[in-house]
Amino acid sequence: MSLQEKIERATVRSLMKLPGPVLGRLAGLVEKVNRERLDPRLRLLLALGDGRKGFHQLPLPKGRALYGQMIRMLDVDFQPVAETRDLRVPLAAGDGDFLVKLYRPKGAASEAPAIVYFHGGGFTIGSAEQYDHLCRYLANRTGAVVLNVDYRLAPEFPSPAAADDVLSAWRWLLENAAELRIDATRLATMGDSAGGNLCIVAAQQAAVHGLTLPKLVVAVYPTTDGAMDSPSVAQLGGGQGGLDLAMMNWFRDHYLPDKSVLDDLRVSPLRNPDLAGQPTTVLVTATDPLRDEGLAYGEKLKQAGVTVINLDYPELVHGFITMGGAIPAARAAVNAICRRITERL
Repeated sequence: MSLQEKIERATVRSLMKLPGPVLGRLAGLVEKVNRERLDPRLRLLLALGDGRKGFHQLPLPKGRALYGQMIRMLDVDFQPVAETRDLRVPLAAGDGDFLVKLYRPKGAASEAPAIVYFHGGGFTIGSAEQYDHLCRYLANRTGAVVLNVDYRLAPEFPSPAAADDVLSAWRWLLENAAELRIDATRLATMGDSAGGNLCIVAAQQAAVHGLTLPKLVVAVYPTTDGAMDSPSVAQLGGGQGGLDLAMMNWFRDHYLPDKSVLDDLRVSPLRNPDLAGQPTTVLVTATDPLRDEGLAYGEKLKQAGVTVINLDYPELVHGFITMGGAIPAARAAVNAICRRITERL
C-alpha cells in the first residue's frame, strides 16, 4: 500500500467514526443524487465519489488497480488464520491452471465444512488477492475452511471461461476434499455480484454434470440474467448506489462480446427451467440495480420447492461485502450472513 493510499485510508476511517447524523447532513450538502434511505456513512462515501472516474472510464489495468485500492480502503483488517495455502487447479481444457487460496481458521475441525468463494468485479476486475481480508474474516467468523478462487477474467477470457473455471474448482474440491481435510457433505458456494452469479452457476452445473451439489449457496447481490433488463436496473442504474448502467454495460461488453449467448445457463442461470433439487440458498439483496433479478431467482427457486433465505439490506448498496472495515452496517450484514452459513453448514 502506497503512502498516499495509507493517508486516504486513515482519513476515511477517521471520518467514518463521526456520528451518523453528522455524516448524513454532510452528505446532503454535497451529494448529487438523493440517497436519503442509505446508511449515512455510506451516503457520504458515495457523495465524495460523485464525479470521479469509475473503473469503466479508465484503461483496464488502471480500473483493476482502482478496484483494489477501494477494497483496501474499506475492507476489514487483516486477520491471521491457522493455515493458508496457494493451490493450483487445472483448467478444464488441460492447458494451464488457476489459483485457489485456502484459509483454515483456528480451531477448525479435522474434517471442517468449507466455503468456495468467487469474488465480484463484473467478471472483468477483482482477484483472489484483493479478497484476501474478506476470506480470512469469513473463515474465522464461520469456522469453515474458505477456498478463494482466482478464476480467469474478461476480456482476455470472455464467457464461458469463468463458468468453466468455477466448475473445474468444484470438481477439483470434491476430488481432493479428503487431502484438504474438508467434509465433502458440508460445502457451500458463495460469491458477490459476478461471483454471486458464479456460485449459482457452480451449483446448477454440478447438477448438469452429475456431481455432488453443495449443501448451501450464498449469493450476495448476484447478477442472474445477462440481459440486465429488470425494473431495478432502470430505477437504480443512475449511480445512486455506485454501480450504474454505464459500468454494467462495460462489464457485460467485456464478458459477453457475443450477445447470442444470453440464453446460456452459464450466463443467465435465472433462465434455467429446472431448479428442483437445487441447494438451500441464502440470497442477499440491497439497494442495487441487480436487486430485482436476484429476487426473481429467489422466487423461481421457491416455486421449485427450494428453501430460500432472503437477507435484505436497503440501507446498503452493491459492493457492501468489502466495506466492513469502514461501514459498521456493512460489517453487521456480513456477520448476519456468516451466522446463516454457520447454522446451515
